[in-house]
Amino acid sequence: MLLIGSIVIVAALSMTVLGALFGLGLMLAARAFRTDQDPRVAKVLDALPGANCGACGYAGCRSYAEAVAQEGEDVGLCIPGGPDAAAALADIMGVEPGEAVRHRAVVHCRGGRSLCPDRFEYAGEQNCTAAALMAGGPKACPFGCLGFGSCAEACPFGAITMSEDRLPVIDAEKCTGCGICVDVCPRNVISLLPAHFKIYLGCSSQFRGKAVKELCPMGCIACRLCAREDPNDAIKFENNLPVLDYDKAGGDFSAAADACPLDCFILADRAQPVPAGAAGSQQGASEETQLAAPSLDAKGRR
Repeated sequence: MLLIGSIVIVAALSMTVLGALFGLGLMLAARAFRTDQDPRVAKVLDALPGANCGACGYAGCRSYAEAVAQEGEDVGLCIPGGPDAAAALADIMGVEPGEAVRHRAVVHCRGGRSLCPDRFEYAGEQNCTAAALMAGGPKACPFGCLGFGSCAEACPFGAITMSEDRLPVIDAEKCTGCGICVDVCPRNVISLLPAHFKIYLGCSSQFRGKAVKELCPMGCIACRLCAREDPNDAIKFENNLPVLDYDKAGGDFSAAADACPLDCFILADRAQPVPAGAAGSQQGASEETQLAAPSLDAKGRR
């Protein structure tokens, strides 16, 4: 028994000594390979909204904060944070904030299910991406909104709801322009547009003439009247759709919109679809509070 007790004591002491040596080694290694954290990273991170949407081009808010604090990245890349976040980051970094342009998401489709019916009965997952994999999707127009609301589900700010006709309704006040809805749309009918531009195209169809009218009465037929009547010469056609050069026209496409025989342009004061279940009195709500039209890039196209 005495021998066994001695063995146990020696083993315990050996483990204690080994544990102490390993702990000392880890402490020395931690000191040798220590990297000091820039305190500005935490300050920048606190000034960001924490949406982790990736609209800045980084994996999340922390990655962007580290890039700003340690690599001198542009302080105005946080779209959800807007000018306030840019100003806060500029103050932390001691730089000029520059001019932050607010963007919003817009929808380039006006052909809801009552106007552009399905070409077959779809019984799969009620998701736009899944539906698009089934023979391109059930909607008759191969370019239009599928209407399953994947954009609304993905929006982290609750800025998108679906209308009774299954078209996205975008709340201009809630929309931060993060671009997540743009990325999840398999039909590319949503785009980001600088918020101060009030006119954009409401169709994504690349067909023309009769081929469009057979599928949707709201579609652009590529008649080119808008380009001919635009006094700024800022409209060019690509794939049978007008491409709006906002820089050249200063955003004023009112003459082109007035010339369109099918009202394919979305104007700020034009009534838009309202969320499903909304009161009938809201049918005339302006786009300043609710948006639902095809989305475009800086040139006015999707």
